[in-house]
Amino acid sequence: MREYYCYKFHTRPSIFNPILHGGRLFQQFFVDTYIKIESSRLDFIWHNQKKIRADLYQGLLDSIQAGEQNGDAVGKTRILASSFIGGPRDKLRRYLDAMALVRKYGKPDVFLTMTCNPNWEEITRELETGQTPQDRPDIVVRVFRAKLQEMKKQLFEKAILGKVQAYTYVVEFQKRGLPHAHFLLIMIGKYKYTCPEQYDRIISAELPNKHKYPNLYRMVIKHMMHGPCGALNRLCPCTKNRPSCKNNYPRTFNETTIQGKDSYPIYRRRDDGRTETVRNCKLDNRWVVPYNPYLLKMLNYHINVEIFSSIKAVKYLFKYIYKGHDRASVSVTDKADDVEIDEIKQYRDARWVTPPEALWRIYGFELSKMHPPVLQLQLHLPNMHMVSYHGMEKIQNVIDREGTERSMLTAYFEANSLHEKARGILYREFPEHYSWQSQGKFWQQRKRAAVFQVGRIVSAHPAEGERYYLRVLLNHVTGATSYEDLRTVDGQVMPTFREAAEKRGLIEADSTLDDCMTEAEFFRMPSSLRRLFATILVFCEPSDVRSLWNKHLEAMSEDYSRNCKCKHTVEQMVLKNIRDMLQSMGKDIESFPLPKIDQQHETTDDVPREIIEESSIEVDHEDISLNKNLNNEQREAYDKILATIECQRGGIFFVDGPGGTGKTFLYRALLATICGQGKIAVATATSGVAASIMPGGRTAHSRFKIPLKIDDGAICGFTKQSGTAKLLKAASLIIWDEASMTKRQTVEALDKSMRDIMDKQELPFGGKTVVFGGDFRQVLPVVRKGTRAQIVDASL
Repeated sequence: MREYYCYKFHTRPSIFNPILHGGRLFQQFFVDTYIKIESSRLDFIWHNQKKIRADLYQGLLDSIQAGEQNGDAVGKTRILASSFIGGPRDKLRRYLDAMALVRKYGKPDVFLTMTCNPNWEEITRELETGQTPQDRPDIVVRVFRAKLQEMKKQLFEKAILGKVQAYTYVVEFQKRGLPHAHFLLIMIGKYKYTCPEQYDRIISAELPNKHKYPNLYRMVIKHMMHGPCGALNRLCPCTKNRPSCKNNYPRTFNETTIQGKDSYPIYRRRDDGRTETVRNCKLDNRWVVPYNPYLLKMLNYHINVEIFSSIKAVKYLFKYIYKGHDRASVSVTDKADDVEIDEIKQYRDARWVTPPEALWRIYGFELSKMHPPVLQLQLHLPNMHMVSYHGMEKIQNVIDREGTERSMLTAYFEANSLHEKARGILYREFPEHYSWQSQGKFWQQRKRAAVFQVGRIVSAHPAEGERYYLRVLLNHVTGATSYEDLRTVDGQVMPTFREAAEKRGLIEADSTLDDCMTEAEFFRMPSSLRRLFATILVFCEPSDVRSLWNKHLEAMSEDYSRNCKCKHTVEQMVLKNIRDMLQSMGKDIESFPLPKIDQQHETTDDVPREIIEESSIEVDHEDISLNKNLNNEQREAYDKILATIECQRGGIFFVDGPGGTGKTFLYRALLATICGQGKIAVATATSGVAASIMPGGRTAHSRFKIPLKIDDGAICGFTKQSGTAKLLKAASLIIWDEASMTKRQTVEALDKSMRDIMDKQELPFGGKTVVFGGDFRQVLPVVRKGTRAQIVDASL
């Protein structure tokens, strides 16, 4: 079908093609045609799920869902195989392949984005009278592909930016229709960019000399000026519904390029007086998008070039370029035990296809490519590899077929036993020295030394158990000739891969986690122990969670046990507290083998558990007498704060002082006095370290349910009827240490929420007594890639 439509959409001399003169109807026809082609493939996959599941879910493909081990474990899932280009599994596979290049060659050095220009001469000269580029997406995609090929020639053959060792690129189509491509380049060692002087040789973020380079100047004005946006144009997409540009334009003037710290470099933008009027707004160097003058002048389109060498978190960029297709809507469904996960339906629903994307796919042009290619190495337990066979074939014939028992992994073991040279090579590095012969299922030694492939062992989740630990061993052990040999450590054959990995010191044994909890019991409060237990669940992947729970439940529940004698109720209170902690870390307690939560024990005698927790915090005997040892300044603050609490008129205080001057000493004295009177005092801090040195201390984000991503006008995440709201309403004092480190929006969010729950909109913090503390001489709020002015604006 695809070849037929390629024939129908082609232009031929002296032959009128009515399809190409249909205007918007022609665009719709393109999209409908591609949808038919794609739907035919999806329908085939949908109706052949049993065959596909049998072929693909035997531990060969990367795990999309944590813990899936084979096809049977997925239940009613209808999968969209990774061989379907553009599907979620294909995107994930390509992302993991790209990260394998990073593991082999290091992080990328250059990030380049090229965008289609509908006014290219190659497009406009092919249009018929009365046609626009939007009417002929067939011309647009062909010209863009030609430009893409020229870009690849300039980068990889002529090496205009330096010799490239590895690269990946992706072609995307957003809702506005025009295609664009993202390139990530990893340079050969001596061509890597390491200092601002080298950055300036290939990247400019300034207007060029209008008289010396008139053509380049014209192209920069046409293609490389951002906006105008922000205060100059509130309707610009990057500013819409935002106080400022999401891309941080206009940038600040800089006399020299500055090396970024875990960010893009701050490029040179001199205040040289050069300006140009764009869309009735006068713009200068602060509005220029970084570009390469040579590429811009030669190719004549928007081409953003960024140095990437100083950025540590490269995964975010690879995730960005492999993020998948646009969707038009999002639906929310109830989580049910028998929910049917239909990846094919998810892919189809709200799929947004534009005419250029439809034509690009109909013509069969490449959507992405990487070099060198990456070979996915099979990972499976003994006799758990994939076997392909016809549905009508007898099982015995399949078993007896020559080569059925062989796989990439077993062939690797065989190569180690036959070739001494192979024994010093890790499984993931094998494709660099040996080529996989799928016909005979064996590894053949390469005759040329050049690296043709990079290996990547398919991923496994810790919840998969032995398959995960098999992967750990393969990543560290060379020369294994069998599964049993892989489990052998110091001449002893271990019964499981997990024990072998523990014996080699590749993973942490549960005994270490048990020792950690036992040691913490001697000096940590129960609330801290619960936090530690939740952290272990999330980040340490203990194999026997229930045993760890049973052993340390008593220590984690000491505070609850004083107020409640029912063991089941106490256990439920501990579970609910840990549940909330896990939720704050993005995890669900249901995913861990812990006792079930009984909803009937959400509260005790209608008292929210948050109040019970705070009321059960013990006052240290040493803290009770702290008020007798206060100095004059501490005493003055202590008396004023207590007087405000006693008369219940509310007040806001800020305790200022460098580190070591006694701020925490004052907090502990206040907390001991208030708690000793039977009242509630809430102790929080911006950082966990500061919170841990106050009795019952918690981070402000955890206690007040402050969103991690916060903007002006935000409020806290608790409702007026929640236990947190009732706790804050009952509290006589709220302490927030290290407030100088937090963004002002977090304090404003608490202020708005307190006014709401106290029903006192006219009083700051609803009339509560709030004590802030900190030192503005130390660390201010962290604003990623922020200027000095932005940091000051974020400060309290």
